[in-house]
Amino acid sequence: MKKNLNVFCVLMLLLLAAKIVISFVCNFSEYAKEFKQGWEDGGKADVSNGFEFLGDLLMLLLALACLFLLIRSFIAFIRFLLNVNRDKVFVWENIPLLRWTGWGILIPTLIFSAHDLLEHIHTDIIFNQTMDDFIFSLFCLIMAEVFAIGLKLKEENDLTI
Repeated sequence: MKKNLNVFCVLMLLLLAAKIVISFVCNFSEYAKEFKQGWEDGGKADVSNGFEFLGDLLMLLLALACLFLLIRSFIAFIRFLLNVNRDKVFVWENIPLLRWTGWGILIPTLIFSAHDLLEHIHTDIIFNQTMDDFIFSLFCLIMAEVFAIGLKLKEENDLTI
C-alpha cells in the first residue's frame, strides 16, 4: 500500500514540476518579446504618468508574492512526500504542509486568472489554463481537512476505554 502511495505522490510531484516548467518555457518567448519592447520604449518615453509606474510596480510585487507562494507550496509538498516515505502519514505535521500546498497554488492561480480577465483574455482560455491548478489545490485542501478530522477521531478513540 505504501508503494502505491509513493508512486502516486511522486507522479503528482513530477506533474506539478512539469506544469511549472512547461508554462515558463511556453510563455518565455512572449515575456522576452514584451521585455525587449518595454526596454526599447523605456529609453524613449517621457516619465509623465506615475500611475503606470505604480501599476507596474504593483504587478511586479504581486508576481514576486505569487512566485514565493508557488515555491513554498512546492517545498511543502516535497516535505509531505518525505513524511509519507518515513511512515509518518497520519500526523499533525502533514496538515499544515497540505494546507500550504493547497493555498500556495490556489492564491496565485486566482491572481493570475483575475489579471487575465482584466486584460480581456477570453474566459475559456483562462478556464483551460487554470482548471487543473484549481482542482489540485482544492484536492490538497480537502485532503488536509480529511486528515485533520481523521486525527481528531483517532485522538478521541485513543482516549476512550
